[in-house]
This record gives sequence, C-alpha cells and structure tokens, in this order.
Amino acid sequence: MDGSRRMLTGRRNSATGLASLALAAAIAVIALAACAGDETRPVSDELDTRLQRILDDAVASPETVFPGTALYVSQPELGTWAGAAGEGNIDPATPMHPDDVFRAGSVMKPFVATTILQLVEEGMFGLDDPLPSVLPEDVVAQIADADRITVRMLLNHTSGLPEFSDEQHEAMVFADPYHVWQVEELLELAFAHPRPFEPGQGYAYSNTDYVLLGLVIEEATGQSWREVVRDRVIEPLDLENTSLPEPGDPSIGSNGAHGYELMDGELRDLADIDPSMADASGGHALVTTTKDLADFIHALLAGELFEQPETLDEMLGFVEATDENPYLVGYGLGIERYELPGGVEMIGHLGATGGYLAYTGRLPAQEMDISMVITNAGDPSPVLLPALELLLGEAS
Repeated sequence: MDGSRRMLTGRRNSATGLASLALAAAIAVIALAACAGDETRPVSDELDTRLQRILDDAVASPETVFPGTALYVSQPELGTWAGAAGEGNIDPATPMHPDDVFRAGSVMKPFVATTILQLVEEGMFGLDDPLPSVLPEDVVAQIADADRITVRMLLNHTSGLPEFSDEQHEAMVFADPYHVWQVEELLELAFAHPRPFEPGQGYAYSNTDYVLLGLVIEEATGQSWREVVRDRVIEPLDLENTSLPEPGDPSIGSNGAHGYELMDGELRDLADIDPSMADASGGHALVTTTKDLADFIHALLAGELFEQPETLDEMLGFVEATDENPYLVGYGLGIERYELPGGVEMIGHLGATGGYLAYTGRLPAQEMDISMVITNAGDPSPVLLPALELLLGEAS
C-alpha cells in the first residue's frame, strides 16, 4: 500500500509522452551553468499558462482517476510556480489549491534517514553497527540473523527483511481505517513471510526497514521518532505546513486534499486512515505540501541538514535498485536516484499511500526542484512527464 515500488510512469505508460520526454531530456542533458537567476520570482506568463494546462488536461483525461493534483517547481532561470487542478474534495465539491496539505506516503523515508544520519554524526551509533546494538532486545529476538544486519542495510533496503505492506495489510487497513497500529503488529505481519535474500546480498524495497529505523531513533534518543524528526528536520527548515500527526489523530484537516481509491466503480475517500498504519515507513504519517517538500529536498541535497559534507556523500552512495520502475536505478540512504531518457538525473523519493501518490526530487544538473501530488495512488505520468518535458525544454 505504501512505498516507492509503484512505477514512476505508472500502469498506463504513454509511448508518445515518453518519446517527447526523451527528446526534451536529450536536449537538456548538458548541465546548466551556474546562474544568478532568482528562484523566488514567478515563471513567465507563457510558462504559467502551459503548466496549468498540463494539470487541467491531466485531471480531465478519461484515462485518469485522480480528482485533484498539485505541482510545484523552482529553478533559478525559470523562477517558481505552484499550481493545482481539479477537486481537493469531491463531497462537497471543493477546488484543489496549490497549498493544500496531503499525505505523502514514503516521502517520509528521507526525513527518517536524515534524522538517522544526524544521530550518526553525533556518535550515537554507526552506520555499520549491527541491529542488536541499536534496537531493544525484544525486537532483536524476532529478527533472524539480526547480528548480520546493520543500520546501513535498513537505510538502503539491503537487509533482506520481508515486507509487511502487502495485500493482507491493505485489506486490514481498508476494513478498519481508524485502527491504531502498534509496531508489534506490523513486525508480526512482516516476519510471517520468508526473507527474499540473506542480509547484504541484494536489494528489495521493504517498509519494514523503516519501521525498525523508527525504533532505532527512539532507542537512541528516548523520544518518539515523530518528536525527533520534528525537532531535527521539520522545525529547523521552518516547514510550516508539514506535520506528523500522532496515532489516533486521522483527520487531514480543513485545508487538506482528500485522497481517493477506485473501489467497486466508485471513488472511496481514504484521507482519514490513521497515521499509524505504516509507522515510520510512511503511509499516512507525513502531512505536507508541494512547496514544503521542494524546500526540504533542496535543503537536504545542499547539505544544509548535516554538519559534515561526508554525511551527504554517504546518503548519496547508491546501490543498484532492481525494481519494476524502469527509471529507478539506485537507492541510497533513504533517497532514490532516477535516470530519465537522455541521461537526465533526478534524485528524490516517491511515496504512495491510500488515496495519494507524491513525489519530490531535484534535477542537479538543471538546478531544478520539483514536487507533485495526485489524489489517487496510481499513475503520476499524466502530470509529471509532460511537466518535465516542458521544463527541461525551457531550461535547456
């Protein structure tokens, strides 16, 4: 239900869109020179119109099922743009706004990974410390070969730990959306499955890894992982519209975009699933906006959240990511690397959860930050691909 295993281009790949993107990306593959542009100024009127048309067309398309979408882009030469289309709520019908908050799914992972790396900088534990030295004994006792699994393996999904987020978990969440999930329940679901490989011998995206990282944070600090992430990431960056609702607080709020899934031919509102449903791995835990996500990814990849430049280098040490997503080529320490047609690199994270799909990323060579959301955990390509095609062409 949660995670970045869903394809960036989704289930309804468009050959025409990919061909156009490949052409634009090939033109833009040469890195932009450092420029003195102003990222805070708005984009041109023409670009504003064209970006808004992309969103409007995506929502109106008979091939899409998301009621609403929002997009934020920032680039020194082009300026900034925030837009939205469709409805943030279908009952009563309410327009979607660029500053609406939404559930961001596994975009939670780089927030957690950043916190872990900050604790490593402070000497609380090491990346290559084994799990028995960083987790409570009762949790370690449930993990086969725990002494062979390290903090680094949890961060980059090379632990070989099985996934808890499957059809059974999804069915349980949908059947009782207000259930407050305990970590023990999620681990019980996970450890009922065999591991896909021995520790360190492969890559497999597993939300279980990040549930355990939440426990690592709590064991090291004596505080809940939510408190620590707020104190170390959200508040220092002044992400005013980003929050980590506590378990038992499922409401998205009055300015929230509702998320929907198509069930039995009708759209079901899933915005109010309890934020405990995937714990520190994502799910409904992170409530945010497209602008806040762009500000976060910009600051993170600029090294602003770390004391030492080597820490960001560690984060960007990618292992090969074998995935159904054809553009996902690497996974670092809580961060994904995509390679688009034409060799364009994009670093960030995708997040899917009940009713939402979000993405935030940076194109380093183009100095471009981009964040988006659709209010259905499906295919983002009708928004993301044409927007990237347009922006890459304009920035070349």
